[in-house]
Amino acid sequence: MNVALKVRQWTADAFVAADQEGFGPLWRYELVDGRVVGHAAPSPEHGAIVIGLGSALQRALRGKAPGCRPEAGSAATPRTEQRNTARIPDIIIRCGDLPRVAFEIISPSELRSMRARDLKRMHLQAVEGMEEIVEIFQDDYACHVYRREESGRWTFEALGGRDGVLRLESVGVEVSLADIYELAPPPDRDQEG
Repeated sequence: MNVALKVRQWTADAFVAADQEGFGPLWRYELVDGRVVGHAAPSPEHGAIVIGLGSALQRALRGKAPGCRPEAGSAATPRTEQRNTARIPDIIIRCGDLPRVAFEIISPSELRSMRARDLKRMHLQAVEGMEEIVEIFQDDYACHVYRREESGRWTFEALGGRDGVLRLESVGVEVSLADIYELAPPPDRDQEG
């Protein structure tokens, strides 16, 4: 659930530097078009997927992508457009000073708001250094991968199944969906009648 707070118009730089405790008691905040938007705490399954993903990324990156690391709760701010927007993906891979890959865990309630998801993805696509955006679905072994081509155009790939492998081309690593969902396996849809 998202809640827009009635406060002054913020810039991304001021928002990122602010003590977010002053925004209120919600779990996490983002800046969208100058407005601070609060998010309720994620479900236990969402949190477990974040931990599984972060652990799998740390293992995969070790020794393969020098200068790159996974981070949770770090801001991703568009470089020129929307300087009044700062998104906080569930996890990013940062290489040097720039975010390279953003990960969003998509809860069942977020599936009802395609426009909000599309807007967040567009904001992340405008972030300097961003090469891949991965949306991981909480209730299914599935993800959508968006990749920037050399031309600047973004491509789309759908991936699914417990045996699926997520290729992160921009950092040269692979992560299995089984590892991502290890702590919160979705229901086995093949066994449902």
